[in-house]
Amino acid sequence: MRRAAKYLYAVAGLALGWGAAAPAYGQPAPPAPDGLTDEDLQKLAEGDVIEIFDERPDKPFDRDTEVRLTGEQLAARGATDLGTALAMLNDISVRDAGRGGFNIDIRGARKGAVTVLIDGVLVTDPYYGTFDVSTIPITDIVQIRVSTTPQSPIDGPGGPGGVIEVLTRDAIGEQIVIARLTSDSLPSLGVTATARAPLAKHLAIRISASGVGGARELDLPGGVSIGEARHSATGAGRLEYRKGDRRIAADGFLDDRHYVSPPSDTTRSSILMIDRETSVRGALKADEKIGKLQLQGGYYGHYLHRRSRYFADPELTNQQQSENLSAIRSGGYVLATKPFLKDFRWAGSASISHEKALASNQVGEYVRGDVTMLEIAADLQYERKRVRLDGAIGLATPFGVGADPWPEGKLVAKLKARQDLEITATAAFKGRVPSLRERFDAQNGNPSLGPEKAAHAELRAVATRDRFKLELAPFFKHTTGTVRASAIAADMGKLVNLGRVNFWGVDTTARVTVDPHLDVGGSYNYVKANADTTGDDPLDRLPHHRFDVWAEGRIDKRFSGRVRAKYFGYATEKGMRIPGYLLFEANLTAQITKEYLAVFRIDDALDEAPETRAGYHLPGRVFSLVLQGAWK
Repeated sequence: MRRAAKYLYAVAGLALGWGAAAPAYGQPAPPAPDGLTDEDLQKLAEGDVIEIFDERPDKPFDRDTEVRLTGEQLAARGATDLGTALAMLNDISVRDAGRGGFNIDIRGARKGAVTVLIDGVLVTDPYYGTFDVSTIPITDIVQIRVSTTPQSPIDGPGGPGGVIEVLTRDAIGEQIVIARLTSDSLPSLGVTATARAPLAKHLAIRISASGVGGARELDLPGGVSIGEARHSATGAGRLEYRKGDRRIAADGFLDDRHYVSPPSDTTRSSILMIDRETSVRGALKADEKIGKLQLQGGYYGHYLHRRSRYFADPELTNQQQSENLSAIRSGGYVLATKPFLKDFRWAGSASISHEKALASNQVGEYVRGDVTMLEIAADLQYERKRVRLDGAIGLATPFGVGADPWPEGKLVAKLKARQDLEITATAAFKGRVPSLRERFDAQNGNPSLGPEKAAHAELRAVATRDRFKLELAPFFKHTTGTVRASAIAADMGKLVNLGRVNFWGVDTTARVTVDPHLDVGGSYNYVKANADTTGDDPLDRLPHHRFDVWAEGRIDKRFSGRVRAKYFGYATEKGMRIPGYLLFEANLTAQITKEYLAVFRIDDALDEAPETRAGYHLPGRVFSLVLQGAWK
């Protein structure tokens, strides 16, 4: 706990030191479209020029992700990290992970099937293939962008289930400090701060740090409990040079944490303590423009060390087993693009990623594995008036997994049918290799696992008129090789590739501005899966139905509030039925002064504490308070 406390003091000192010497910075009111406030829009109408910061130079390649949340919205709704932010989106499921933390699903795609990119760099765990979305400080986030369709081959290998792209704050821009203090009734306490400042005419730095401590009591069978003993410290930084079209940015990230993974509260089981988990990431990226030719390249590395200990008793005295894991990912990419003729553009890229890991137990047994992925891709774009076509093809080549190369592709067609109606059709074929853990884990890994591949089709229609917006997106997905635990008892939970699995469903959202002070909306998500070998519901914890309804009101520029009800239908896990549940949440936001913002939030307001997986329940009603200060 001392390590976390030191980080908390350091972050608080950073915020106070910068804030005392800085002039006022006004926290924006709930944003208008594209992140602009009502005041910004008024200035535009009057012909004033607004300088927008945190915009990168003309990017060589724009992913087909869409902005779902901005930093201003996250602050106003009381999000504390990327995990709580993603839980606000209707088409993403944030699930508690078996080893603690949280994982994400999109339409049944999980683990390494959903790509998580932080400023264009893959950040999933190099061993487990997952990403704990609770590790990104909220003050760093400028935008969260999402694509429910597979990633383009131009972006490299993987991502057959969708893309979550997080854009963090650039170092270039006006000097700014943002600090947050968070607390909740679990209880836990956290401090986060981000600051950026110029170092020279074209050189700037951004640094951020956060610390979190938690003392929640985890219930065990028999009326006993165990403390989660959670503490973490995170630091990140960016050094950026930008002159004209040339940009060079170096990023660094360090996260260190300790916690007890929530055990089953109904069945006696081993208690997992993550005694130490250290994650280090670094990346170097560059953009250049020569005439009309745009070039981009980058190199990244990711190191993970985790020490896991399993105990038979809540006093943590009888250790049953342990695991020491070290994993490394490194890779790089290059991309070139150039417009030609009047309405066309070509792009080409090459990406390579290498992962290796070594895991050992307390008796000295160990497993190791490595895999390398190479992808060469080309892209052609056409855009004229109301039509935009984007087609990419690639060849994914794995090394070290005994699999043959396979072709990949993605075609996106957009049509602005009318001024108030846009239709997008997407067809894609993408794959991924199993994670190192899925292949080499000593308990249920399977070295003979093959790649998981998905063919995806989606038709999305977005209608906007006056104060009304409606979005409808039916989809169909056909996968081969989906990885899951074997349903055969004799296999003892060994991971296997499923045969053909079909997914189909629809995502819908609606939003209405009743008047300038009130917005209401809702969403409904349906997904059904069927496998040719196991029949319906081949994947655990995949509810067919999910919906939410919400209302957001603004009394004036100082006070706003939001209430939301969200429903998750029943699901199955290992043949057992997990009942559906309905949760209510709300937040009240107060702009105390131009510099200070306060958010009071309540989750699971009716204290339902639903069962989200067999034998595991949510903590119930939780009150949270967020205090944020921002200075320029």
